[in-house]
Amino acid sequence: MLPAGAARGTGGRPLFSRMAPTPDNASDWMPRPNHRPRQGPSRAAELPGLSGWRRWRWTTGWGCLFTGLLLGGTALEVAGQIATNSPANTNAVALPTVVVTGDALPPGGELLQPRSVLKAEDLKLKVQSSLGETLGWEPGVSSTAYGPGSSRPVIRGFSGNRVRMLNGGLSTGDISYTSPDHGVAIEPIFIRQVEVLRGPATILHGGPAIGGAVDVETRHIPVAAPVRVVEGELETRYASGSDEKMGALAATAGGGPVAFQFNTLRRAANDYRFPGLARKNPTPGQANPSGRLPETHLDTTSHAAGAGWFWEQGRVGLAVSTYDSTYGVPFHSDAHQHLIGAVVQPNLPVSIALRQNRFDFEGELYAPVAALETVKFRAGYSEYRHAELEGPVTATRFANNELDTRLEAWHAPLGALSGRVGLRFNDASFNSAGLEVNTPPTFAQNWAVFLLEDLQLGPVRLQVGGRWDEQALTATGRTRNVTTNYTGKSFTLGAAWAPVADYELGFVWGVHQRAPTTAELFANGPHVATGTYEIGGFYTIPGFPFGGGLGLERSFSYEASLRKTRGRFTGEVTAFHYDFSNYIFLESLGPGWELNGLPIFRHVQRRAAFHGLELQLGWDVLVRDAEKLRWQWLADFVRGQDLERNSPLPRVPPLRLGTRLEYTLRGWTTGVELRHVARQGRIQLDRELPTDAYTFFNADVRYSFDWGKRRAALFAQAANLLDEQGRSHVSVIKEVAPLPGRSITVGLNLTF
Repeated sequence: MLPAGAARGTGGRPLFSRMAPTPDNASDWMPRPNHRPRQGPSRAAELPGLSGWRRWRWTTGWGCLFTGLLLGGTALEVAGQIATNSPANTNAVALPTVVVTGDALPPGGELLQPRSVLKAEDLKLKVQSSLGETLGWEPGVSSTAYGPGSSRPVIRGFSGNRVRMLNGGLSTGDISYTSPDHGVAIEPIFIRQVEVLRGPATILHGGPAIGGAVDVETRHIPVAAPVRVVEGELETRYASGSDEKMGALAATAGGGPVAFQFNTLRRAANDYRFPGLARKNPTPGQANPSGRLPETHLDTTSHAAGAGWFWEQGRVGLAVSTYDSTYGVPFHSDAHQHLIGAVVQPNLPVSIALRQNRFDFEGELYAPVAALETVKFRAGYSEYRHAELEGPVTATRFANNELDTRLEAWHAPLGALSGRVGLRFNDASFNSAGLEVNTPPTFAQNWAVFLLEDLQLGPVRLQVGGRWDEQALTATGRTRNVTTNYTGKSFTLGAAWAPVADYELGFVWGVHQRAPTTAELFANGPHVATGTYEIGGFYTIPGFPFGGGLGLERSFSYEASLRKTRGRFTGEVTAFHYDFSNYIFLESLGPGWELNGLPIFRHVQRRAAFHGLELQLGWDVLVRDAEKLRWQWLADFVRGQDLERNSPLPRVPPLRLGTRLEYTLRGWTTGVELRHVARQGRIQLDRELPTDAYTFFNADVRYSFDWGKRRAALFAQAANLLDEQGRSHVSVIKEVAPLPGRSITVGLNLTF
């Protein structure tokens, strides 16, 4: 049971003596007061009850390196035999690599809603250490800004379990959705393509995509046979703001119908520099750092080895990969003095050491039968661990084992009708132990079936889609288990009209449902990353509404867009509106309700609404031979409102404006850009403070040239060139952690 008398409400009344009893009491899952952290290793530690961790060791470090060398050696041998048996060609010309991506799939079955598709070339000057910072200035996308190691994309004000993070259409297998200080287990430098779906993507990806989805295609599995026996890409860079050093290699080897892939990366960075003082409102006597922001260091390694086999009617591929990262958590130690039974000093540095090992398999069949154009199957199994370290002590450990499978089939056109049908199955087990545990161990199973169909009627394209989701979530306590079952259903209707060439008007309407997460249902403990004590909707507190469980989160969505797709002037403008009948979010119990100094919040459901606008324009001012001048503009804003209390929802991004001017002449590309973020004064009372506006000025230059039979590029980037202090309103640590200051990045990219 929660410690009696520890929490006090208004007038000094004890809180937990007023909590309604439940069978075997909900506090069955509360960390025990006498629990003590144990000394742990510098990497993620094993948790009891989740076996197989040590069996994965061979995939990490040198094991993965030797695997890659073995596969590459086999590829060279095969290719050598092919070359020996082939006619000599002394005039062979090295051609650029041709990569086949998901765009090769048959038409039909793609959501009409706005999306951004970025190829590897588009990411050259955007890639950062985290996925959130890499995509943070795409239309409608911002970042949680919780340090270089854990920033996650925020789409139209939605984050956490409302933005689905995907690796090749499958779950990433990490727990980044549970807390802003938990990182996404994807290395951005190895992205082949990333698709950002803005707005509900529940038809294809289920309830956790009610706010949007980010689907990353990595380079771990070859998707086409290499043109040469060995080809690949090498990149190294240095960033002055954090003294970051990065080196990466992605190599493909093979011949004939077989290809092997080997990727390796190491990134190390110190705490980043920033202007001014860290704390916006320090208390008397409280340390207020300047110069470098403490606990923003980063050390990441990533290795992968994959293989692919191709034939005329299809392809198959598999990969084994490991992602290993240790990074600081800024000002996490501030709240440690509030932990029950804490033995660690509150001023000790806090860091997270995470490791994920993953197997992936995918296959495609082209026209296996007359009724089907393409059948695609993907499966991924991952074991994820992370330890939260307070100085040298492992205070809290997390683990997640997850299997995700996906089967999709694009049917042959039925007159003007085209589309796809799919099945998905997911099985996950989660466990945690230590001081900051606030959720019980859980076992979750989810299966779904979905359908998306397009009907082309001249210049009009009509779309209908539906999805059925079943979720079973079992929370296990020391003396009892609780199982919740949810059935979610989503449905969309859309239309796109091309009145004249290169223009398209679109409209999408949808009904979406999302099942609550483990934390939203069963949280009962401190959440130090957000500085709160959280109580799930499963529990009842007398005198307060809600409790006893949460229902499905339901919403209606409306989107209208205008696109100009080709020509010297291109762009897109989108307006959207969402109505939630029972939006799930954290609400404060009010002033005076706290536990050991942590304010108490509970998960509740209320009517809520979001609306906003996104604008992206591009104009080719000059196009002449090898010379081009392009001017781009970006603008977006979103508002979220609690309709029952007529109050803004927390951490909603403010208005953003951006412009970029880019000039290209033969091998040279230079660009300058301004990024302005307006002041956010619409805040949730008792939860957050206003955030000031800021403007960043950036510049970059890149020179590409032939180096023998290779292609090389030298590049330099200047971020926040004027060294202005900025704070992200989306970040839960904005009051103590400014964004990075001026940083100059230089690097070399070599394609061979």
